[in-house]
Amino acid sequence: MNQSEIENAARTMIERRGQAVMEKTRQEILNTAYDNGAIALALKHYAKVNLPLVSPLSPALMSISYEAAKGNQDIDEIESVAVAMTLIAFSADIHDDTIDQSDVKYTKKTIYGKFGTDVALLAGDALLIQGHALLYRACESFSPKQRQALSTLIPKALFELSASEMLEIKLRKKTIIKPDEYFEIMRLKGVFVEMQCRIGGIIGQADDETLEALASFGRTVGMLGVIKDEFCDMLDISELEHRIKFECPPLPMVYAVQDKKVKIAIKELVEQPNYSKIIAKKIAKLVLESEGVCRLKHKLSEQINQELKNCILTQKNRAGYDAYLLLNVFSFDT
Repeated sequence: MNQSEIENAARTMIERRGQAVMEKTRQEILNTAYDNGAIALALKHYAKVNLPLVSPLSPALMSISYEAAKGNQDIDEIESVAVAMTLIAFSADIHDDTIDQSDVKYTKKTIYGKFGTDVALLAGDALLIQGHALLYRACESFSPKQRQALSTLIPKALFELSASEMLEIKLRKKTIIKPDEYFEIMRLKGVFVEMQCRIGGIIGQADDETLEALASFGRTVGMLGVIKDEFCDMLDISELEHRIKFECPPLPMVYAVQDKKVKIAIKELVEQPNYSKIIAKKIAKLVLESEGVCRLKHKLSEQINQELKNCILTQKNRAGYDAYLLLNVFSFDT
């Protein structure tokens, strides 16, 4: 298959494995009585406008990991946990939009953009509480060993995710950002996807070797997903402008400006008084054609090739095939 066919097949697979969980999560939000006021309106907006644009990748990965561990495709055992973790993920998404002051995402108004900071923070809190309450109920049917593993894993992973966000906020105050420092933040952000894969493995009663392989696969996919978004932001004119003004610049730009000539050329473009699509396209072209970005792509391709040797990818079943397919979506070939 060529790259386009791989991406289409992966998209179909992700929807097949994860879309039912996304719909159940959406209904969970719509059917919950929050405050009959601003928070309820904000979360209805999220469920109807923002949520349908989110890829069901995380529940799909939990499904793959569960099947890899359990050996069957019956995912009823993980469904409630997947819905709970999706609510928690949406909570983090809403809070992240607020921190980044993102008015618009995927062409639609965010809760922050439509309702403001206070409502966005409280709406995110509401989903966090709802997710943890549902998770507690879902875990009641598991063995003591599984409950202990999940109760240790989930807080630890969420704390690591929060730490990565804090490190990124600190970088905004720096005039010089080291590529390796920023790359490490991308790796840390992969923890949420790693957590989803570990959860699937724990519920599927994976042995230690399989569980660590699932975790490695999840961390790599999570990191690659975050970095792919960084590349996409280079091609989104409004997002690129927002990143330059309010956040850290996209990772490819950080690598590109290690070349002094590229840095000077980008600085001259950014400082022009009338920022336009033409200027943004020139910046993107300079960055994506730079030697620094070529080195970054090579580094990522090496990590993908290393992960392709992961033991879950050698399984001769649908889980192994789907994992292999998903990893091949992330093409950073130069």
